[in-house]
Parts: sequence; C-alpha cells; structure tokens
Amino acid sequence: MRENESTQRHYLYTHFTEAILYLRPFMQSPARFSAVFVFLLFGAFVCTRLINFPTLVDTSQGSVVTTGASQKHPPETPNIPKSPPPKLEILLNCTAYNLTRTCPSNYPTTFSPEQDPDSPSPPPTCPEYFRWIYEDLRPWALTGITKDMVQSAKRTANFKLVILNGKAYLETYQKSFQTRDVFTLWGILQLLRRYPGKVPDLELMFDCVDWPVILSRFYSQPNSTAPPPLFRYCGDDRSLDIVFPDWSFWGWSEINIKPWELLLKDLEEGNNRSKWIDREPYAYWKGNPFVAETRKDLLKCNVSEQTDWNARVYAQDWFKESREGYKQSDLASQCVHRYKIYIEGSAWSVSEKYILACDSATLIVKPRYYDFFTRGLIPVHHYWPIKDDDKCRSIKFAVDWGNSHKKKAQSIGKEASKMIQEDLKMDYVYDYMFHLLSEYSKLLQFKPTIPRKAVELCSEAMVCQAQGLEKKFMLGSMVKGPAERNPCAMPPPYDPASLFALLRRQANSIKQTRALSLSCGHFMESPARLSAIFVFLFVLVGALVCTRLLNSSTETLISTTSSQVPILTTKTSQTYPNKTGQIPQNPSSQFEIPLNCTAYNLTTTCPSNYPTTFHPEQDPDRPSSPTCPEYFRWIHEDLRPWAHTGITRDMVERANRTANFKLVIVNGKAYVEQYEKAFQTRDTFTIWGILQLLRKYPGKVPDLEMMFDCVDWPVILSGDYDGPNSTTPPPLFRYCGDDSTLDIVFPDWSFWGWAEINIRPWETLLKNLEEGNKRSKWLDREPYAYWKGNPTIAEHRQELMTCNVSDQYDWYARLYAQDWSREAQEGFKRSDLASQCVHRYKIYIEGSAWSVSEKYILACDSVTLIVKPRYYDFFTRTLMPLHHYWPIKYDDKCRSIKFAVDWGNSHKKKAQAIGRASSKLIQEDLKMDYVYDYMFHLLNEYANLLQFKPRIPQKAIELCSVAMACQAEGLEKKFMMESLVKGPAVSEPCSLPPPYDPASLFEVLRRKESSIKQVETWEKNYWKDHEQS
Repeated sequence: MRENESTQRHYLYTHFTEAILYLRPFMQSPARFSAVFVFLLFGAFVCTRLINFPTLVDTSQGSVVTTGASQKHPPETPNIPKSPPPKLEILLNCTAYNLTRTCPSNYPTTFSPEQDPDSPSPPPTCPEYFRWIYEDLRPWALTGITKDMVQSAKRTANFKLVILNGKAYLETYQKSFQTRDVFTLWGILQLLRRYPGKVPDLELMFDCVDWPVILSRFYSQPNSTAPPPLFRYCGDDRSLDIVFPDWSFWGWSEINIKPWELLLKDLEEGNNRSKWIDREPYAYWKGNPFVAETRKDLLKCNVSEQTDWNARVYAQDWFKESREGYKQSDLASQCVHRYKIYIEGSAWSVSEKYILACDSATLIVKPRYYDFFTRGLIPVHHYWPIKDDDKCRSIKFAVDWGNSHKKKAQSIGKEASKMIQEDLKMDYVYDYMFHLLSEYSKLLQFKPTIPRKAVELCSEAMVCQAQGLEKKFMLGSMVKGPAERNPCAMPPPYDPASLFALLRRQANSIKQTRALSLSCGHFMESPARLSAIFVFLFVLVGALVCTRLLNSSTETLISTTSSQVPILTTKTSQTYPNKTGQIPQNPSSQFEIPLNCTAYNLTTTCPSNYPTTFHPEQDPDRPSSPTCPEYFRWIHEDLRPWAHTGITRDMVERANRTANFKLVIVNGKAYVEQYEKAFQTRDTFTIWGILQLLRKYPGKVPDLEMMFDCVDWPVILSGDYDGPNSTTPPPLFRYCGDDSTLDIVFPDWSFWGWAEINIRPWETLLKNLEEGNKRSKWLDREPYAYWKGNPTIAEHRQELMTCNVSDQYDWYARLYAQDWSREAQEGFKRSDLASQCVHRYKIYIEGSAWSVSEKYILACDSVTLIVKPRYYDFFTRTLMPLHHYWPIKYDDKCRSIKFAVDWGNSHKKKAQAIGRASSKLIQEDLKMDYVYDYMFHLLNEYANLLQFKPRIPQKAIELCSVAMACQAEGLEKKFMMESLVKGPAVSEPCSLPPPYDPASLFEVLRRKESSIKQVETWEKNYWKDHEQS
C-alpha cells in the first residue's frame, strides 16, 4: 500500500515538474499567461471542490501578519454609561457674573457618588494607556517635586495653574497660539465641575507649543539636577515633558472642529454611512502640507499619469475653507476610503484621533512624537506602519496587502475605531486628567500657594465673556454637574519585563510588516515571477488534494483564526521536553525527591528522573497563594535599567569581568561555568540555594543565563551608564547594592548555612531565634545596647568600640569583639545567636559593606539600633525607621546610642513595639518560603527581559543537589542536608505585587526620611537640654 502511494506521489510530482516546464513559454506572454491562468483556476475550482470563493477572499483564517493586543488590566473593561442623567446641575449665571466680575461661591466642594445607591459600582478599570502616567512621572519618583523645580519650568511656559481647595488660579506668562491655552484651561475647569473637591491642591506649569523641550540628556548625568516638570500636549523618547490631553477635546474654534464628545458621535454616524468594502480602495489624506518637509514629501505619492501609489492626497487650504464656511472639511464625511493616512506635522498632530476614529485602516507614517493615549496603539492591530523614508512604496504595499486581505484590513480599522469610541470617550479623557494631576500632586514637596499676580478662573469667567464659535464650543463641552460615579480605577504601573515586552512586540510587528513588504515587493516587481508563483500554488494545491495530503487535520491547522495564532508575538513560551518524573496530580502530602548518593557515586552523573513539571493547582486541598511581602516590589526597581532595552547576550557577557560564576538554567536543569573561586563557601551555598529552588518549583523556573559576583561591594556604578550615549549596564547579581550602583540584589549564601562559622541554615535558625526570644521578657533584659562582631574589618566598627562603657563614661552600650579563630577552636560555644537576645537593644553596623548579621539582629524582639547604612540587601529596603528600628547617626554614634537607650527606657511600650515589629517582619515575611519565592520572581522577571535563547556554555558542568551534597563533608554536608528541599511545594509561589508607582515610591522614601529627621530633632533637643542642665 505504501509502495503504491509512493509511486503515485512520484508520478504526480514528475508530471507537476513537466507541467511547469511546459507552461514556461506561456509565462513570457501576459496574454497567453492570462488565458492559461483562468483555465487552471477554473479547473482547480471544479476538480477539488475545496477551493471556493470565500477561501480566496477571506484570508483571515490564515493570516500572516497580526498582533493581538494583550489587555492585562483588566481582561474586560466595564462599560461606562454613555449618557447618565445628571442628578445635580451647576447652572451658569452670566447676569450675576457680569455685575460682580467674581466667580460664584456656591460651587459644590464635595463629591461622594458612593453614597448614591443608584450609582454605578465599582468604577471600571481605566484603559491600558493610563499606565503611562507612571512612566511620565518616573523622573521624580526618587526626588519628589520642589517649588524650585516647578519654577524652573517657567522659561517656556505659557501659564502657571494653581488649584487650591477645588478652585483654579491662573498666572499668565505669554499668550499661546490661537486659543490653545483658553480651551486647555476650560477643560481643566470642567474637570473641577465633574469631580468637585476631588482634584488635589497643586501647582503646575503648562507650555502650549507643540515641541517638547525638557531634553532627557541634560538630566541624565551623575550630578545633574532633577528636570523641571512641564506639561504639554506631546512628548518623544528624548524628552521628559509630561503629556496632557490637548485643547481640541473642547473644540478648535479657529477651524470649526467641534468638541470631542459631539464630534465622536458624528464620526460614529459617518462610519455607518458606507461599508468598508464599498469604500474607495485607496489611502486618503487631507491636511496642511506646508508645515513640515515630511508632509511635502507625502504629496509626491499622489496619483499621476506615470504612477499610481494607491494614495489620494489633498492639500487643505484653511483660509479658503474659512471663507466658504468649512463645507469641505467635515471630518465625519471623510470616512469614504478604505485607508486613511496619519502623518505628523511640525510635531504631533491632533488629527490622529479623528483619523483613527474612522473604521478605515489607519496607515501611520513612522511617528517621532506621542500624545497621552497613542502609546496604547499596537501596530497591525490598531494601525498599519508606514516607513518614513520610503512612503510611497510603503503606502502602495499597505493598500495592496489590505485589498488582498480584506477581512484583516477591516479588522485593523475596526479595532482602532473601537478603541477611540470606547477608550477615548470624554469620560476617560477627564479621568486621565484626574489621575495624572492626582499622581503629580502626590510628588509635590511643598504646599501650593496662590501667586500674587494670579486671577481666579471659573467657567463663568470664561464663557460669559466669550463670543462666536469660542462661546458655542464652550457651552457645547460644558460639564453640567458632578459625575454620577468615581473616576475609573488606575491599573498598576508597568513592571520592567512587561514594559519591555510591550515595546518589543511593537518593534517586532513593525519589523515583520517591513520584511513582508520587502519579500512581496521583490516578487511583485517581476510579472513573470509573479505569474509563476500563481501557477505553482494552484497546481500544488491540486496535487495535495489528489494525493490526500491536504486533509482535515491540515485544514484545521491552516484555518486557525488570527486570534488563536497571532504570528507577530514576542512572548517567550517556556516549554519543556517529555516529562520524566511527573508529580502526582492530587498529592495528599508533599512529594519527596530522595537523594541517592550510592547511585551518584557509581555514575557521577545527575539523575534523569527529577520532576520537570509543577501543578499544585490540580490539588483541590492546596493552600491558596498569598500576596508576596512588600519588599518584593523592589524586584521591579532593580530590573528597571533594562526595562526599555531588554538584556542581550553581550550585556550578560560584559558582567564576567568580576563575576565568580555564570549560572545557566535550561529545561529546569542548572549548569555552572566557574570563573573564580569565591571567599569561603559563598558560591557553593548560593548555587546550592538555587538548586533547592529548582526542587521546590520544578519546571517553573524559566531558561536563563546570569552572572554572579560573590564579593560584598557592588561594582556596577550608575554614573557610568547615565550619559545620553552610554551603553546599557551589564546585569550582575550579588548580595547587596547601594544608591549609586545597579547590581541586582539576591539572597545571600547564609540562608543555607555558613559552615565556616557554624551558622545554621535559616529555616532552622529562625525557629531557634524564636525560642530564644521567649527565654526572657523584654522588660527583664539588660537595659543596654549590645553588639558583638569583628571590629577590625572596618574603621567605623573600630569607632563604635569607643562607645563601650569605661571608667569615665557610660554610653549605655555593651560591645564585644568576636574572635572567630578562637571561637572555632572552642567549638563555637560563645556565638550561639539564639542566646544573644538578652539586651533590650541590639546594634547593627555594617562591615566593609553590608553584613549578613542584620537579619539575625532584627529577629530578636530587642529594639534594633541601625547605624546609618550605605548598603541594602534584598529585603532591608522595606524597613521603616521608628517602626522596625531606631536610626543611629553615623558621625556621632556614641551620643546617638545613649539617646536611643534613654528614650527607649523612658518609653518602654513604644520601644517594645519597635522590637516586636521587626521580629514579626523577620518571622513572617522572611521565612524560607518567601526567600525562595523572592528568588523565583526575581529570576522570572529577569528571564522575561532576555533577548536571546539561553544555551549551555562549552565549559559548564551540570549541577544537581546530589552532585553537591554527596561530595561534601563536615558542616558543609550537614548544612546542605539540613536545608535540602525535600520535594516540590504543595502551593504555588506567592503573587508578586505590582511595581511602585512614582508617587508611592516617593512617599515611602519621604516617610523614611521624615522619620529619621524626627529622631534627629528629638536627639538634638535631648542633648541641648542635657548640656544646659
């Protein structure tokens, strides 16, 4: 049977090749070829009965180029009621205003729709593009915004706006072009009417000129000042201006463009006048070509006697249009072509939203600028990208492609129109303004005040004095009264990995359309070659049908819809080979993976039966996953340097200059390439810890390559990568970081034991410390500050020793030097950490860098006195002064310690509360489960940034738990066995919290700073009183 099939296929193939050779002469003549082509086409239709007319014109099921927008926040945005009946109207009273020339005093100052039982609840989640608010404000996340920063933006600003107690005050510097400033201010006043009492106090500078001016390169140097916060209508990748909705949302009176709420309805009606398929099959543009060279260049793409680029391009004469009553510029009447072109003018153009609102496919000539919503557009989903340096050919290809893929082209137009109609309705424009101003105000470090030359603004002050279209548009866009619902709920900020994935998906979509254009254009240029392709396709399909190679399974494969199989996607799929050691799907207890040293010693190879899957969700009795502790949010901050660029192999390789080893994880297995042995067993227990992570979550840790440096001090200086032309920093993992470096912090080796000084693995030690806390009550402990350690490794530790009790003075400190050599000789009898919780206060001071002792000290419910640190590890950035610890001055240690002890002994309950809070944080938020979960999420987020496929280095060796534990000896082996993860977890990792938005990050840092300043003030007054007495 197989021989017959093979013979039949060979026969068909032979005749197929002969047919191509026979047809070659016909291909050289267009007339001959047309006749042959029609004949073959008809024959293919009749004989196969599989290729029907819908198959020819409907290619949506076999799309080549498509990108699905991933709307993660939320999966579905609830609809906002389109026309909610206003319950309260704020009437305009021009008669009263014209008499007094003062704004009315009876405006509502509160807004509580949640008290209305009929109000929509809860509010919908804001559209995805709202997340860019956080990115626009990120330059001030660490510093906040001072009054000096605001004032420094005055240089180009048109006006300063101050909102105080729900009222607006204006200080004008220079008049803007046309009525841009007028309608921008009008829009903000409508926001105050919509959400009375909700918009916070603030001061801002606004520049109504198109081009952004706050260039990031002037503020990216190590010693640069923070940039001035300046609001305007657009930005670009080289500037830091804060983008805000443009004036035309409330009307553009000079060219008779209605307010957006009215125009959006007109555009929707205009869309319904003609079906997409019935529209002119060309690309349409109409505008002012004289404002930019790139627009003049577009005019060359117009149809001529020589060439038709499939474009219909028209110059708009606004002066003539104004004289003739704007009869030829009705935007709602311009949705009559299948394609519409958007091209920037001197900068961004307000026309973009009008063009996108038509359900014609928008062809966007590569833009430089963005406004507040356009960063939410996805190429090939909302629009088709056009090359800026080859416009005509790019437009022609886009139109040809769309006319050949009609359903796909229609879909692009519909998606854009849908986004504009649903996500850019006026409700969301106001909500964007509200959230942007609210987040901005949270960053202000000063109390806003009314400028001396400012005037109060209200709706009456503007509309009662306006005339003509200006007045008409103000009345047409006026908010009648307070909204019936709260503003939409803000989605969380982008974490670095998701932001990079978004940017990469957009870039890849554009690249694929260009590649498609090049490949198709190459064949289109040769009629004979194109003819040959058609012949080849039809004969090939006929051959496949006759030989039954094109069967139902093949049809299923090629008819998958674009929503199911998007081609243009960059999301990494973490797949693994056939499983060799499946975990029981419904485990009643933890599944254990025993170590078999006997087998390993015979083969010296890692076992092949480790589980490679992890499905705790299939266990109905599994515990639910909690949200990870707050300090996990710093993962996003540590990876932010690579949020826009991703991580290339070259970046990783550049980190090997100081690295001790490279770790590679492929298909759940670990491979190590050693460069340099670490001090003691730091590298050994760090790698051991990662192997335990793989045992805890088999198959969940993604493929990756990483460099690890086991030395204390961070080395990736941020100042080396701050300049405008700087390279991206190499990603280097280590145990600690500081504010001037970019090293990625990772849990230290001692969590799995420190064999050299007999410190047991953390899971065991944490229980011992808890028991040690219970041996004595806080009040019964020694009322002094205790420290024991090696003072010789750092000068500031030697300075600390001068605070010890002496014949002359008692600084309330009891300090002891730790001799580890002697301790090792005597069996570590005097270094039991669980026996050191016998003082009310314990001191933490850094060594040559950060010290692993911090977690042991905080675990005691004694009050931790932290000498001002320079370094942080993965969890300590969550510590809050006066809540988890008491801050000690670095340059006045002794007096600072004495005051802290005196204060604590005088405020015993408050002191106890500080000790308990830190002990609780360590016992609950730093349990070993969370250490593993931190590693898991850090490595996952890091892997999401990789732009290359990890591979096993030539010199790397595979490592597994059995390879390490079976060869270890003494305490090293004991601690490995003690910290061995017995088997896969019974629950999934905790849920990673979202990144800090700029305002909340600044608030955390400001709260810390304020608490430390509070202590310094108390201390200063204490010593002042002490000296006077």
